[in-house]
Amino acid sequence: MFRIVFALLLLAAPASAQTVAPQAVAAVATRTQMEPSIVGAWRLVSFLTADAAGVFKPVWEEPTGLIVYTADGQMAAQLYDAKRPKIGPLAIVSPLAAEQPSFRGLYTYFGTFTLDPAKQTVMHHVQGAMAPDWVGSTMEREYRFLTPDRLELRARNDPSGKPAVGASLLVWERSKP
Repeated sequence: MFRIVFALLLLAAPASAQTVAPQAVAAVATRTQMEPSIVGAWRLVSFLTADAAGVFKPVWEEPTGLIVYTADGQMAAQLYDAKRPKIGPLAIVSPLAAEQPSFRGLYTYFGTFTLDPAKQTVMHHVQGAMAPDWVGSTMEREYRFLTPDRLELRARNDPSGKPAVGASLLVWERSKP
């Protein structure tokens, strides 16, 4: 709508003003082109980590997960190895449940996030997590949109705030209802 009104105003303007129209139109077009929004629910497509040689390899054979960013700055992430063994209905209430192998193939946390589009980073401020040591930490991720509905996140630091060793590379696809 803005572009149509702008174009009509240019046509009605004196000839001297029309000589600058191409630059003005280009400036308006650039300002109105928006980067895709990180807000929404995203499904995990791939979860890779760099080996000692810097080559990215899958963390799990069948990764699955969901990360959600809300418009008011909340976030939650759940990543799972779909091949984890089942542990049975009573195992979750057992005091030894945390020692079960099936708890090894998951990462879950939630909190708030801040986005820095200039640096292409998103900061996950952890308020609750599967690992108590993560609570209170900030996880920095580089992000880029591969397409408007495909998001790449790269870990820049681990939950303790130290630079990430064997940095992770995660690709997410926007979840469609």
